[in-house]
Amino acid sequence: MTLSTRRDDATPQPPAEALHVLRASSPASRWLEAYPVGNGVRGAMCAGLAGGERLWLNDITAWSGHAGADPLEGVTDRGPAVLAAVRAAIDADDLDAAEELLQRMQASWVQAYLPLGWVDLTVETDAAAPAATPAPYRRRLDLSTGVATHEYAIDGVDVRHRTWADLVTGALMHEVTANEPVRVRLEVGSLLHPRSAPRSAGGDLATEWWLPVDVAPGHESPAEPIRYDEEHGRHGAIVVQARGVSEVVDDVLVGAPATTHLFAIATATAPSLPGDEVDARDAEGHAAALLRGIRGSVDVHATATDLRAAHEAAHGELYARCALELPVADDVEAVDTVTRVVRAQERDDPALAALMFHYGRYLLIASSQPGGLPVTLQGLWNAELPGPWSSAYTLNINTQMAYWPAETTGLAECHEPLLRFTRRLSETTGPLVARELYGANGWVAHHNSDAWAFAAPVGAGHGDPAWANWSLGGVWLALHLWEHYAFGRDRTYLREEAWPVLASAAEFARSWIQTDGERAWTSPSTSPENRYLDDEGRERGVAVSATMDIALLRELAAVCRSAADVLDLDEPWISDLTHLTDALPDPRVSARGDLLEWDRERVEAEPEHRHLSHLVGLFPLAQITPEATPGLARAASESIRLRGPESTGWALAWRSAMQARLGDGAAVHAQLRLALRPAEESSDEHRGGVYPNLFSAHPPYQIDGNLGVTAAIAEALVQSFDETAASDTGPARITLRLLPALPPEWPDGRVRGIRSRGDVAVDVEWSGGELVRARLRAGAGAVTMSVHGPDGSIGTYELAPGTTRVIERGERGISW
Repeated sequence: MTLSTRRDDATPQPPAEALHVLRASSPASRWLEAYPVGNGVRGAMCAGLAGGERLWLNDITAWSGHAGADPLEGVTDRGPAVLAAVRAAIDADDLDAAEELLQRMQASWVQAYLPLGWVDLTVETDAAAPAATPAPYRRRLDLSTGVATHEYAIDGVDVRHRTWADLVTGALMHEVTANEPVRVRLEVGSLLHPRSAPRSAGGDLATEWWLPVDVAPGHESPAEPIRYDEEHGRHGAIVVQARGVSEVVDDVLVGAPATTHLFAIATATAPSLPGDEVDARDAEGHAAALLRGIRGSVDVHATATDLRAAHEAAHGELYARCALELPVADDVEAVDTVTRVVRAQERDDPALAALMFHYGRYLLIASSQPGGLPVTLQGLWNAELPGPWSSAYTLNINTQMAYWPAETTGLAECHEPLLRFTRRLSETTGPLVARELYGANGWVAHHNSDAWAFAAPVGAGHGDPAWANWSLGGVWLALHLWEHYAFGRDRTYLREEAWPVLASAAEFARSWIQTDGERAWTSPSTSPENRYLDDEGRERGVAVSATMDIALLRELAAVCRSAADVLDLDEPWISDLTHLTDALPDPRVSARGDLLEWDRERVEAEPEHRHLSHLVGLFPLAQITPEATPGLARAASESIRLRGPESTGWALAWRSAMQARLGDGAAVHAQLRLALRPAEESSDEHRGGVYPNLFSAHPPYQIDGNLGVTAAIAEALVQSFDETAASDTGPARITLRLLPALPPEWPDGRVRGIRSRGDVAVDVEWSGGELVRARLRAGAGAVTMSVHGPDGSIGTYELAPGTTRVIERGERGISW
């Protein structure tokens, strides 16, 4: 094996295909083999058919539901008296009563992210009939350009398709080129109810579809699981424009024979969702306006090549900020990706891990762009109605995990949809639910949410409180706004955007935490989705002061103190919150040596449960570290070991990141190997792996597994911690750890563009398992970096704004 490129640091070379390209030698026979493209609003899964193409279409604004819905619809009992009764039942150890009361506080369910439709293209030649088995064939997704391509020969004509979700125009683009003129026929379909028949609209093919007002999740069985209401419902449109000679014939868009065809596909929904930047009343008109904008803003003489080049430049500006190079075996460049995954189980393929690192960044770029909605459980892509778990937002780990690599891998603007959505929750439904359901101040969010900012507990009156009634989703989301500040150091953002959300979350925390003046506790408390056995051997999910509660609430208090210091605010409530969280019970170690998940020793109902919620203080928080809390770090390590090596895809990614924080590179690699194996699609067990298109298997597919892997790899290579004290008036003080958990199987490599807290870009190169060189590039602010390598301290460096510091092995005064 060799590193993918030999380069001078000042002269970037073209990326190696093994690190940046997914390959296949046959068309996709199903959705999980198709390749994704997206621009944060519109996305497509590309099947790469021989003789044409199937594009499954999604639009991030296509959700079921309707405006004006009651955020607490379906709740039977509400108010502070009901909450007091729940707490009294828990105090009396009457958990039957407590659970029943909690279920009466549940609303129904969140709404669903919808598959909007599909486009089918057929390529025709002048031959009497197409060949039965067109050949040769190849298919690829280039992560560095954001373009999916497939090529084949049909009736002696060489045909190439290119698909991209344009970051400049906003449309989906599909280009067909051939060495002889070909005709292209294009049809549109959908699982949704039609609002109007396909028709010509100024030469474009226009279709409209009703969006349901209610879609039940797959585990519920109402009389009408998918319900439409044309009076109150929303609608969506797919409009296709051909740049060339074409006409709509019998509901089909037909392109006249040509060697180049370019189709621009616009999607839209209406009326607009809350928080949408565009106020659309008519979906077809909105989509048509997008296409008119393309006509008006793009030079009439611009070719498909010109448009694609502009998109690739915009995509490349984001994608090229961060790159990982690991050794590439000489025989993998031309191997199908699915074959590489199989072979890597027998012979380690470090470059496959680098490919997955880049794929996660690609998926985040494609799924999450400023002004849009956050990524769903499936990112931007979903072909099912309803999608898995409604393809909505799960706030007890999955939505947060999807954004873990945003700051660390240089995609801060891709974090914006989640940050903006969190602020909307904190200003609209979150305060209403906190006040009406609990009599609490501030704002709250629970297990699930959706595009309508659902904030109530789900469960429809019969959901297990272990997951349905977890009440700290808002607290965890609020911490993301502080993380965005910690990496970017933008005080204006902290003051105007983050602080109001954090302060309101703190209001809820002060209302929620119970105290007798000396000690404090949370009640009701769950450790999301996990259960214990009571004294009679029955599974329970409700208790007091679960370890996760304490970690999140203490982090919120610490973050509020730090934010107030930065903003020079004197808020008396900060001291009150600090006293309350300090009075919560400290994390404890069990008799067997692991970290307690609950308030006391309890028998686990499922010893190998996928959630490790009680280790949130290890990662993504940094309350537990081998340096500062070695005893708790050992207990956290034992907790991971006792859960067993096997788990679902996203859980393997989370464990990888936690092992990185523990400094165990071998364990990181072991978890990644499990996360990167072929998924067993016939099994219902929670066994992680990857599907043929490298989507991470829960199963089914969940994007947080992909993005969690990227975050875990970044954490194994570079870690940063903000050590700035309240009394510091100068630059931020950051502890930087280089190669803290380098897998032994990656002895040589380099990474460029990992971003640390304090707004510093970090490049690292290593050889033979040893650190060779590091480069620190400061952003807009001054920062003091305390740098550590695998063997200990390297030195402390003062970085002025915009400056670079290179640290070389053997540099005078430095040893490692």
